[in-house]
Amino acid sequence: MKVVLKIGGSLLYNPNGELNTELIENYLKVINRLIDKAYQILIVVGGGKLARKIIKVSRKIGGNFTYQDLLGVEASRMHALLFISALKNHAYGAVPRSFDEALKALSTNKIVVSGGLQPGQSTNAVSALLAELWEADIVINLSDVEKVYDKDPDKYSDAKAFDKLTMDEFYSIIIKQEEEPGNYALFDKVGCEILKRSKKKIAFVNGRNPENILKVLNNEQVGTIVE
Repeated sequence: MKVVLKIGGSLLYNPNGELNTELIENYLKVINRLIDKAYQILIVVGGGKLARKIIKVSRKIGGNFTYQDLLGVEASRMHALLFISALKNHAYGAVPRSFDEALKALSTNKIVVSGGLQPGQSTNAVSALLAELWEADIVINLSDVEKVYDKDPDKYSDAKAFDKLTMDEFYSIIIKQEEEPGNYALFDKVGCEILKRSKKKIAFVNGRNPENILKVLNNEQVGTIVE
């Protein structure tokens, strides 16, 4: 079974802005368990707080959106390289910088760990495109939310959570979001359109508990399933 893990970059940091080593180690333990169970794995890591800090400075000093996107891409690649360094021989030894490089890396049957690939595209869209390219069975999106809501639960106390959604229903929620470099909220429109055309299943779960990956693959009720 081919599994794409989309790990939100913000998950990698503590509230004080330092990398959360314990959580990263827990991710690596789960990934190693997937390796033992013979899952094929592709990982896409976001830029998170590092990207947002750099983008904020770029915006203040006059950098345009394209440069802000490029900075976010490079931040995500640093996070990807961090995972590669820990996975050692299980991982392809470089972060892909294009879809051609990603395709070459996937042909090695190693775990490919990617960040962003180009400006104007979130790592959520990258995970959807690579899932389509690789013909993955499922994308597991790990962020700091428990489920998909019809609106921001931090702003609206009456926000409704969902256990299951169709892709059309999910898209109707996502299309209301504002998108700009460093801020693509839960997912983005491009990613939704790619998953829809390729008929890929995606699970949204709380990434603060990496064990949720195993729960999804064991068909336990956790988070929100969109298909």
